[in-house]
Amino acid sequence: MTTETMSKTDTMSGVADYAHMLLKVSDIARSERFYVDLLGFKMRPAKPLADGRPFVPFTQGIALTSGGVKDSPQIDHIAFKAKDVRAIAARLKAANVKFDRDLHDGIYGLTIYVFDPDGTMIELYEEGEKMP
Repeated sequence: MTTETMSKTDTMSGVADYAHMLLKVSDIARSERFYVDLLGFKMRPAKPLADGRPFVPFTQGIALTSGGVKDSPQIDHIAFKAKDVRAIAARLKAANVKFDRDLHDGIYGLTIYVFDPDGTMIELYEEGEKMP
């Protein structure tokens, strides 16, 4: 990558960082014991999920839940902090990417949910940004 390309990339909209993963499990209590008692994960406080599903978040970047999208494998969604989520949403719409939820004020900031080509849900959010 050239210096010119790198400087353009640095100012473009795009994914900025890994944020978290919501892992679907069959038994939350059993999984919580495994992650906390056996692996040493630390629980963290968090707002409840908007759809009311059980939710156990950890400081290590994953959280446990059950239920959710039918026929979805264990990973419910993968979340990333983003830069200029409005521009990303426009770019994804132009490419006919399937959206689960369009721009909205999410728990962490201005948020969209889309599906990758294999149907895995991806959350992109921009901290500190809100709908007008």
